[in-house]
Amino acid sequence: MLDLPSRLIGNAMLPKGTTGEDRGPMPNALVRKRCFVQMTGYEPVGPEHQHRRFIREMARFQKAWNVQGKVSPPKLSADGAVANWTVDTWGPNWRVTTDFHWFRWDDFVAADMAMSDWRRFPLGIAALMEFVLTGTVVRYFIVAWRYGAFFLYPLVFIAGMMWLSIAATRFAVIHGGLPYHMLLAPLLWLAIFAGLRWTFGRMVHIGYALDDWYFARDLIHHARPQVHERLDRLARELVRLMRETDADEVIVDGHSLGAPLSLVVIDRALQLDPQLRTGPKPLHIVSTGSSLLKVALHPAAGWLREVVRRVANTPAVYWVEYQALVDIINVYKVDPVVALSLPPAGKPIIKIIRIRLMVEEHTYRRFHLNFLRIHRQAVMGNERRYFYDYYMLCCGPIPLVDRVANPEQAVAIFAADGALNSSGGAEVKQVSPAAAGSFDK
Repeated sequence: MLDLPSRLIGNAMLPKGTTGEDRGPMPNALVRKRCFVQMTGYEPVGPEHQHRRFIREMARFQKAWNVQGKVSPPKLSADGAVANWTVDTWGPNWRVTTDFHWFRWDDFVAADMAMSDWRRFPLGIAALMEFVLTGTVVRYFIVAWRYGAFFLYPLVFIAGMMWLSIAATRFAVIHGGLPYHMLLAPLLWLAIFAGLRWTFGRMVHIGYALDDWYFARDLIHHARPQVHERLDRLARELVRLMRETDADEVIVDGHSLGAPLSLVVIDRALQLDPQLRTGPKPLHIVSTGSSLLKVALHPAAGWLREVVRRVANTPAVYWVEYQALVDIINVYKVDPVVALSLPPAGKPIIKIIRIRLMVEEHTYRRFHLNFLRIHRQAVMGNERRYFYDYYMLCCGPIPLVDRVANPEQAVAIFAADGALNSSGGAEVKQVSPAAAGSFDK
């Protein structure tokens, strides 16, 4: 068990009040227990940090929906591959217990980010050039031009840093009378380049971008056996959860690069236990800010395209993908199965969300130019009631299928005090999906 301050755990962090059992019976056909598996994106966030973040963002969710809850201390598996904790949430007439399982791969990210720039820049630039030379970047622009622009930004920034360094060095040699210029000019260029990297480069996360693309390249080519061994381990854990859980609903949520990784884990779990393909217990997949096409459009990623095909055609799988226009790290209004030239399978269901409508206007103005913060909102707490809410997916009483099919009602059914209205009356101010924009396949 991880050792965290008691103030971060359980009731201490949450407002006191009702237990969810003092206002009549819970309405029928709601989730009372959920098994929720999370695979996050490329970030070096360990279990202690992830648990603290979960609690912090849950407080936003509680305030927005006027609900209550508590989070147990986290536990770590013996091999460190899985962290889990229990979440209890409730309103005046409903209560949900969520077994939260965080499938880890942050240790690989932390190892990448511990590299020196002497390795990072050659490896990252080589990875980016491979995506260019294989024509993958052209496919990005064909499918989603915004994602193509996102791909180009590290190359453009590095080229700009090199040009500025050369220009400044030339000025020092020609107009500044730099002595011993044959010896000192290369050192000056390197010093200027390093200065730009550690100032403006940090502002635009250039080191993170290079590590990210280097990891993506290695994933495509199976260049890191340890990563695939971890995915095998997580697949076995998913099989165990599916066999043993008594939850009303099982959801696997993949965010960013965690979205394609979650599909790989699910595919391997289905191969380990073929009964899961048609079994009575559905497996629900949620993809947000997905980087699936980032890797699957590469010519060498045929194995991943086969994973997508098998998962999309599995009868017991329900798959929804949420996409946002302002999140340049995901594609927008694109069916990934069709984009990969696979036969349409009716999955995933594509839902369009507006991040601006999830938070207060002053909050959005504060971070709307931070593309990584925009990207992360899909796994953070909302400040406003909205049909997409990560914590409602994880801890709310509405089943995922109903939430996707009836997004407006999934908001309207909650009264101002957090209770469920049996009539579904719209007495709470809400943002309708018509205003937000959505389309289904």
